[in-house]
Amino acid sequence: MVGGGFAGASCARALKQLDRDLAVTLIEPETAYLACPFSNAVLAGLRGIEAQTFGYDRLGDIGFIRKRAVAVDAERRRVRLDDGTDIGYVRLVLAPGVDLRFDALPGYDEAAAEIMPHAWKAGPQTLLLRDQLAAMPDGGVVILSAPANPFRCPPGPYERASLIAHYLKTSKPRSKLIILDAKDAFSKQRLFEAAWRELYPGLIEWVPLSSGGRVTEVDPATRTLVTEFGSHKADIANVIPPQRAGRIAQSAGVADQTGWCPIDPVTFESRLQPAIHVVGDAAIGG
Repeated sequence: MVGGGFAGASCARALKQLDRDLAVTLIEPETAYLACPFSNAVLAGLRGIEAQTFGYDRLGDIGFIRKRAVAVDAERRRVRLDDGTDIGYVRLVLAPGVDLRFDALPGYDEAAAEIMPHAWKAGPQTLLLRDQLAAMPDGGVVILSAPANPFRCPPGPYERASLIAHYLKTSKPRSKLIILDAKDAFSKQRLFEAAWRELYPGLIEWVPLSSGGRVTEVDPATRTLVTEFGSHKADIANVIPPQRAGRIAQSAGVADQTGWCPIDPVTFESRLQPAIHVVGDAAIGG
């Protein structure tokens, strides 16, 4: 099992519960997992970042290797670790999460993310965006750019918009939130828009793809987001860039030309490599 997030750790535990005789080993470089779900509540000041941290001290008889998996030899069924050693498997489950595609949006790279945070991986980026919101004067403009499908957690940008709107309404009511969206429709749209009309009237403006919502370039120095229809200057810019399956998925040969991992939706086995299963955000069923 490679990857100790929600999918990987849950799968490891479930497999061991189903068959105590299975030798299950979890490979994960971190000592604790910083969760993205509920991290939007951190932005709104409703939850501390410490509540997002989960350890691995209750793994029980699941093996734990605190190393990073850097390569997979699917033919030999071996996983290479970052210390140069490798481990064999009968079945491999990858829970690689996502990598942000810093090459996909002109002007947006890792340095730009320190000014225009994505906060799409919990931790320092979450705190950076939270602190920017806290420091913004009342009357400021927050812009959130949402990517085209597919990406991690389709409802996520709109959950975030709702929590940011809650913070602005209660703490900085003269401020405004603009969503620049690379889509004309989004997950649970009717529910979100009904809630926005009821709870945050006039505070949130959603700009869909057909109205010029797709961000084509950013300028971190001026916090400007450029679309096909014009430019938008923000006091705070939350740029969620395009994504793909985590790097180990590319090494294992389970990611296709889209950057994601096609799987059998019943078994989660890769459609590209035998004996490798992919779970979590990187997997595309169907």
